[in-house]
Amino acid sequence: MNEPKTKWPIQLFNLISRRGSVDVDRLIKSARSKTKMTNLGNDFDVEPLNVLCRSINNEARLHPFGMFMMRQKLTGQLESRLWAEHWFNKYPEILEQQLLPVVLITGLQRTGTTKLQRLLSQLPGVRGLRSWEGLYPAPIGNKGETKHRINKTRMNERAVRWISPSFYTIHPIEHNNYEEDVLLLDFQFMSSTSEAIMQVPSYAEYLNGMDQSAAYNYEIKLLKLLQWQKGGTHLVLKSPHHLEFLDTISELFPDLYLIWPHRDPKTTIPSYMSMLYHGRRMFSDDVSRREIVDHWVNKIDIMLTKGLKDLSLIPKTKHLHFSDLMDDQESTLDRLCSWSGIKYQASVQVETTYRSRHTYDLKDWELTADNIDRQFDYYIKAMNSFER
Repeated sequence: MNEPKTKWPIQLFNLISRRGSVDVDRLIKSARSKTKMTNLGNDFDVEPLNVLCRSINNEARLHPFGMFMMRQKLTGQLESRLWAEHWFNKYPEILEQQLLPVVLITGLQRTGTTKLQRLLSQLPGVRGLRSWEGLYPAPIGNKGETKHRINKTRMNERAVRWISPSFYTIHPIEHNNYEEDVLLLDFQFMSSTSEAIMQVPSYAEYLNGMDQSAAYNYEIKLLKLLQWQKGGTHLVLKSPHHLEFLDTISELFPDLYLIWPHRDPKTTIPSYMSMLYHGRRMFSDDVSRREIVDHWVNKIDIMLTKGLKDLSLIPKTKHLHFSDLMDDQESTLDRLCSWSGIKYQASVQVETTYRSRHTYDLKDWELTADNIDRQFDYYIKAMNSFER
C-alpha cells in the first residue's frame, strides 16, 4: 500500500502552529456568534459532544492542521443545528409532515452500497441525499438558499482532493453527488464517523451499546427539513452505520424497505482498512495500522452480529450480492424498484467526475484469509444462504 504524503504547506502550518484543542464552550460560542442565533433545540444533549472533544484532545493525536479542521467541522455542525432550529420554529409544518417511504441501504463497507445508492437516487421521484445537503441540511439566511451550501461543500471537496488524493481515489466525495446519511447523525454527535476518521477509543466505547434513539429522531427531523425543501416519492438513504441499529430504525421509520448488499469480507475488510488509514492521515501524522485493525475488525464483528440478530424486525428486506450489481445492473435495479415501488428507468449510470484504481491487500494489515474466514464464518454462511 502506498504511503500518503503530507503536503508541504500543511507541514509548514504544523511546524509554526500550536496544536491547540477542541473546547465545547468555545465551539458553541463561535457557532452562536457566526449565526447570531442561540437555540440549539430542546433535544440538544451536550454530553456526546463533551465526550468526543475529550477523546479528540487526549487520544486522537491530531496535528495542528488536523485540529484546526476538526474545530471547523464541529463548529459547522453546531451552526447547522442553529439554522435548523430556526426553520423548525418559523415553519412548524416542517415537522408535521409525514416522512416519505424510506429505502435504506446498509451492509459492510465496500460492498457496493455507494453505487447502489447513487443509481437509485437518480430514478424519477426519488429523494436522495446529496453531499451538500448532508453537510449543510438547513438553508442559510433564506428558505430557498442552496448556493452558499453548495459552494461550501465544493470547497470541502477540493480540499479533500488536494490534501489526500489517495483518499479521494478510494471514496470520491463529490459536492453534488449522493452521500451517506450518517452525516445527519453527526448533528447529534452520535455516529461512527469520528471513530472512522480518528483514533477516539473512549468516545467509541461511550457510544457502544448506547441508546441511539435521540440521534435517529434528530435525523428524522433533518430529513423532514430536507423533504420540505424538495419532495419526492421515496427517500433513499445508505450507511454501514445502520447495520448495528436495525432495532432502533425499525421502531422509528414507519415505512421502511431495507436492502443489504453482501460481499466476501476477505475483500471488503482490507479495502475498508485502507480507506480508514488514508482518511485518518488527513488529520494526523501518527496513524497506527494496528489500532485501525484492532478497533474496526472487532466493530465490524459487532455490526454483523447485531445486524443478523435484528434483521427479522424489518419485514421488507432484500439481500443483494455485490456480483449481482456489478454483472447485471439493470435487472437488479428493475427487481429492487418493483419491490419497493420506485419507478424504474433503464440505463441510469453512476455520476462521478473522478475514477481511479484502489489497490489493497490483507497482508498490508497483518491479516490472512484464514483469520477472516474463521472470525466471520457465521456471516459468510448467512450471506450465502440469503435468497437473492
